[in-house]
Amino acid sequence: MTRAKADQRKVRVDVKGPPSTRKKIALRAPKETRSLADLAYEQIKKRIQTLVYRPGQYLNEAAICEELGFSRTPVHQAIHRLQVESLLEIIPRKGLIVRADSLNEMLELVDVRWLTEPNAAGLAAERASPAQVEALAAILDEARQLLPKRQREGLQSLDVAFHRGILQASGNRVLQEVVGSIHDRSARLWHMNVWSETDLIRTQAEHEDILAAIRAGDKVAAAKAAQQHITSLRRSIAKGSDRLK
Repeated sequence: MTRAKADQRKVRVDVKGPPSTRKKIALRAPKETRSLADLAYEQIKKRIQTLVYRPGQYLNEAAICEELGFSRTPVHQAIHRLQVESLLEIIPRKGLIVRADSLNEMLELVDVRWLTEPNAAGLAAERASPAQVEALAAILDEARQLLPKRQREGLQSLDVAFHRGILQASGNRVLQEVVGSIHDRSARLWHMNVWSETDLIRTQAEHEDILAAIRAGDKVAAAKAAQQHITSLRRSIAKGSDRLK
C-alpha cells in the first residue's frame, strides 16, 4: 500500500463525532479532492484542538510525520498553515510549539465573536433557505440527545456545525472566513475544565433561541439572541478561568 493510500485510510478511520456528522462526511468524501497537505493539516489541527498536543508543548516535525504516516512535505506545509492561524509557533533553533493562548487572548477572541456573530445571525434570519433552517434544527435535535450523555466531543462538533451553519446561511463569505478562524483557535476550550453541566444546558437553550428567531425571519431578535449567547459564553470562560491550565 502506498503512503498516500495509507494516509487516506487513516483519515477515514480517525473521523469522529456524532452519527449525523459522520454520515455527512461519508456522503461528501467521493466529491472531495483534498491534497495530502490538507489531510495533514486537518489531523494536526484536530490534535491541537482536542489537547492531544497540549498548549506549550514542543513538537518535532519528523516525529509528526512518523506518527501520522505522512511524508515531510505535506506536514511542513500544514505546519506553516497552522502557524498563520496562530495555532502553532515556530521557534528558531528549537522547533515547534503549540501556541498557548492566555485567558486574556481567549476573552479577546470572544469579544470579536460578540461583534460579528450577532450580525451573522441577523443576516441568516433574512437569507436562510428552508433547507438551511432545517439543517440547523437537526443539529440542535441531535445535541439535545447528547446532553444527558455528557458527550462533550460530540457536543463540540455539533456546536461548531451550528455556528458555521449560521455563518453559511448569512451568505457573507468574509464573515465565514473570519469567524471560522476564531472558532478554530478557541475550540480547545471544550476540552479544558471550563464548561460545567449547567453551561452546556444553557448553551443548548441559547442555541434554540437563536434558531427560533432565524426561523421566524426576525433579524433583530436573532441578533439579540446571538449577542446574549456570546455574552453568556464570555461569562462562563471568565468564571472557569481559575481552572485553565
